[in-house]
Amino acid sequence: MTAGQVAIYVVGKGLNEDGVIRLGVARLSEAFDRVDVVIEGDFRERFETLLGGLPNIRITPFDGKVFTPLAGARQGLLALFDEGRTDGPVLITGSHVFGPIGVLGPGGFALPPGAQVLAPYWHDCALDLRLDPFKPPARVPQLDFTLFSADLVQDTRFQAFWRDLVPLNDPWRDLLDGVVGLGRLLEDDGHTVAYPMEAGVAGSAEPRYFEIDRLVRAGAPCIPVSVLLLDPLIHDVSAIDLRGAIDWLRAEDPAVYRALIRFATRHVKLRNFCTIADQYEVLSPHAVNPTKQRWAFGTIAVFIHAYYAEMMPEFWALIQRLPQDSHLFITTASEADAASIRAFLDDKGWPGDGHDVRVVEENRGRDMSSLFITWRDVALSGEYEVALRLHSKRTPQVSRQVGEGFKDHLFENLVHTEGYVRNVLDLFEAQPDIGMIVPPVVHIGFGTLGHSWFSNKRTLADLTREMYIDVPLDDFTPVAPYGTMYWFRTDALQKMFDWRWKWSDYNAEPHHVDGGVAHVQERLIGYAVQDRGYRIVQVMSPRMAGRNYAKLEYKAQMFSAYCASNNVIDQQLELESRGMVIRRTIFRTLRDAYGRTLQRFPASRAFLRPFKNAAVYLLTRGN
Repeated sequence: MTAGQVAIYVVGKGLNEDGVIRLGVARLSEAFDRVDVVIEGDFRERFETLLGGLPNIRITPFDGKVFTPLAGARQGLLALFDEGRTDGPVLITGSHVFGPIGVLGPGGFALPPGAQVLAPYWHDCALDLRLDPFKPPARVPQLDFTLFSADLVQDTRFQAFWRDLVPLNDPWRDLLDGVVGLGRLLEDDGHTVAYPMEAGVAGSAEPRYFEIDRLVRAGAPCIPVSVLLLDPLIHDVSAIDLRGAIDWLRAEDPAVYRALIRFATRHVKLRNFCTIADQYEVLSPHAVNPTKQRWAFGTIAVFIHAYYAEMMPEFWALIQRLPQDSHLFITTASEADAASIRAFLDDKGWPGDGHDVRVVEENRGRDMSSLFITWRDVALSGEYEVALRLHSKRTPQVSRQVGEGFKDHLFENLVHTEGYVRNVLDLFEAQPDIGMIVPPVVHIGFGTLGHSWFSNKRTLADLTREMYIDVPLDDFTPVAPYGTMYWFRTDALQKMFDWRWKWSDYNAEPHHVDGGVAHVQERLIGYAVQDRGYRIVQVMSPRMAGRNYAKLEYKAQMFSAYCASNNVIDQQLELESRGMVIRRTIFRTLRDAYGRTLQRFPASRAFLRPFKNAAVYLLTRGN
């Protein structure tokens, strides 16, 4: 790009991620004569450190009252007008977008001949019925990453527009006064606006949200941060394909992809991100790469808690589906069981240096303590990057059929066939930001949907603060390895292994209750992974996907049928207004009190359960 070009980069108020800012400013500094970074006044030292070493940077504190991306861009432009620096094109952008995507320079994001504006995408006013009374142009340029020509920057009416503009902390007014207002000025004065893509690429009022996958493939230079913060129901009713945009970005611009994922893991609720970015995979039982023998991450650590040592034949059926380059780490309850397990493996011909069998120090914490205490040294050794967690799953509090169904849900979705396991490992190798692979939440036979926090959230929130796990917690059902079997990267669970858990932290048997450390850890694991900057992907075999979808769709159909509207957002409002709020509040208050009581006095469960069941009946089924 030629000398004289200036980029204005606004560090928006609120959610910011240093990696997003550093990457964006660094790429601009390589292409522009100067980059003016507009920040909130109190954080100059932070950004001088963050952006230190980058050439052509000028940091300017914001001096207005209402700090928004539009207000920051206005301040940067007025400064250029006042100093007379209008001899070259000017770009406005900021930390409210991920980008620029790709390398800037000749042949990149540059004004085409005859155009005075190059915008990343548009707002289609003709499709936005809210704008009809204002008689706007058919399309107006969005200002997320917008380049203005030198002639336009020198235009007195263009300068007057920005001087007269009064940005507000109101997205609607900023759309009307800023985006639509500028679009009207450009149309009235005959200025040509260009875009990186043809108009036919998108057909919605706000394609930067609703068709972001099409826009990035067609050449859009950025992705709005706010598309990650939209309510998942908006993603649903608008059929937004965020997964398509993210997958494209992973292949085409890994640096921006990593910045986006880091933002998501820090600022987006885990359940929300898994929903809006479709973090689910249905894996074939047949290997995509059937002849592959080794993966880049090396030997797999397989941690098995065989409390019921008689289950070793069942485990052996699963072990045979693993690659030969695996090391078995098995815990059990007694020396007799350990000897039995060693003899079993010897009889099967498993190499002696390929397994390690230990007896747990205490029978507390079940599979949780046996992993995070007994195998702590192995997980933190650095010898193993990818691991599998299995245990001898029994669920005595439910019927045998339901318990067996839960076990099948876990085993099949994790180690269905040898080919299936190979496909899991291919995922880990191809996408290094996957930190954990889990089955989806079990809901067949269990009342987990919307309720799986049970009595664990308060204790978990306290633990996250103690452990410096700084991520937003889910409102209802957290993304977690329910049943505590999962694939994981050891680095992703470093905080879980670093924490000095003690055997006495866990309830003594048989008082394995919600609110106890083991059940809290079950839900904490996902947040530990998220805090390390990794994604969680939920996987299913084709059979399990069909089985789960059939039951889940029926339940959704049933609940939707009770609502007058067929629109899910209207249904949510309808349910919130039917007097259910008071009943739900009472239910959750009593449930939390019950959970706290069990945490302090686990043995009281037998006495309190009849009263709990009566309260549940009255609040959820009674008239």
